[in-house]
Amino acid sequence: MADFKKLNLLKLLDPIAADLKQVERMLIEQVGGFEPHIRAAIQYLLDGSGKRLRPALALLAGGATGGVTDRHQVIGVVVELIHLATLVHDDVLDEAKVRHGRPSAHERWGNIVSVLLGDCLFARALHLTATHTNTDICCRVSAAANTVCAGEILQNQHSFDLNLTREQYLDLINMKTGALFALSSELGALLNESDAPVVEQMRDFGSQLGIAYQIYDDCVDIFGQERASGKSLGTDMKKGKLTLPLLLLLEHTGADKRAAVGEIIFHGAPSERQRLLELALGNGVITESLLTVDRHLQRARNKLAGLPDNAHTQALTGLMDFIGYKTGTLMKEAVAA
Repeated sequence: MADFKKLNLLKLLDPIAADLKQVERMLIEQVGGFEPHIRAAIQYLLDGSGKRLRPALALLAGGATGGVTDRHQVIGVVVELIHLATLVHDDVLDEAKVRHGRPSAHERWGNIVSVLLGDCLFARALHLTATHTNTDICCRVSAAANTVCAGEILQNQHSFDLNLTREQYLDLINMKTGALFALSSELGALLNESDAPVVEQMRDFGSQLGIAYQIYDDCVDIFGQERASGKSLGTDMKKGKLTLPLLLLLEHTGADKRAAVGEIIFHGAPSERQRLLELALGNGVITESLLTVDRHLQRARNKLAGLPDNAHTQALTGLMDFIGYKTGTLMKEAVAA
């Protein structure tokens, strides 16, 4: 495994650095495709640059299965626009005030405008997808967007649900996050006209990687520091979302105390939630969360078997190692705090 203390994400993505810059330029160009009176808002959302993991996956999967083309760059833009739309909608649902270290769309413009901005981003992504003559690509993009939205609805239906199981939680995050990771990875291969088994292999890789990444992100919401994360933390609990660390905590709680602990998770004062954090740190929650992330990363790693051993495939492996490292570092810092 690489020495991640000396290696950052940009360095890992060096094989696609030029392609990512082109994706960034193309994203900026999209602003002109919106109605004039909303261009400033769209520009603001695009300027709040995230990690661009989904475009990176499309490009790396392309490089690992034959080579990166301008079509991969377009798909990178598509998946990033869809992802950005989901973030705008998520911040409305969660009433999050901060996103990427800046006021969220919800905080700046309120719910109505934010929801409609997210809709515009979805529409633009589908418009770009329609430029592909391969209807299979259009179908897969629209299906993934539908899955992400359905996952959000399902999560909302399970708000404050103390009977949510680990299996249901994993299904939820596979719909909400795994679907776009899977789409990015499979389209990287599909655009190279890879054989169906390879396309499916890359899809499964993306799905498992997405699950691992979402578990890490859910752990950040509980154990992270807001300044370092650049987003509002603690919103999952406030909105009744049970994520893996909270589910594990409840599993370690006796049946007679489960309802009381659930009440503290969802409605407790900050001091009470701090006590929950201390309980989570001391009863195996961290270890089990790490093991779960590692398990899904290993499943993703297994899906890369048989791909050419080139710089792009190595970068995909490095990305998995990086997520594992970030999760472990987060948990160590939580224990030490």
